[in-house]
This record gives sequence, C-alpha cells and structure tokens, in this order.
Amino acid sequence: MIRSFAFRASGPLVYRGQGYVAGFAPASGDPDAPDGRFKRVNVPSHGRVCVYERQSMLCVAQTLSNTDGTWLVEGLSLDYRYVVAGFDDKGVQNAAIQDWIAPADPAAP
Repeated sequence: MIRSFAFRASGPLVYRGQGYVAGFAPASGDPDAPDGRFKRVNVPSHGRVCVYERQSMLCVAQTLSNTDGTWLVEGLSLDYRYVVAGFDDKGVQNAAIQDWIAPADPAAP
C-alpha cells in the first residue's frame, strides 16, 4: 500500500501526530457500507488525495491511491480538523471533497 506522511509546516502550527485518515474498502459486501476509496466514475481507481488543515487550508499531506482506490495518510495531529480532496488527474471527473474530517487515533479501542 502506498503511504504518505504529514509534516511540520513552517510557523507555529505543528500538524504531525499519531492520527491517520484513510480510504479503505467496505468491511462488508453491503453496497450501502461506507466506502472511502478513490473512485473515478464510481469505479475504484488510481488518483491523487490531498489533506488540508481546515483553518489554514495548508496542504499538510498528499498521496496517490492504489489502483484499487485504497489510500492511507498517517502522522496527522489529532488536534486539528481536515479537508480531504480526491483529484482525478486524468480530467474525467471533478474533485470529491470531504470537510471537517477528524483523523482516527490508532491507540483508540
């Protein structure tokens, strides 16, 4: 799996932490189950995923999804909320955006 890591931006804000955001395939075969994979015309695909810190809109991480649409960004601070955007670099589909994303804590039960 391709992984990307967040970084410390220049200035007083530090975005590095233990949180992560990810686009995994559904855990079940239910077509209504949450599905965070990168998709192009509703088909899991390879594409660019960018993570922006919500307040400053600074891009703190980006990665390319795998060909099955799954992706993972680790190392995000749990103290911030993020905007996650999936960009189709082939120009077939407009960007998909999710706002007010709280990273998951791998230490949580």
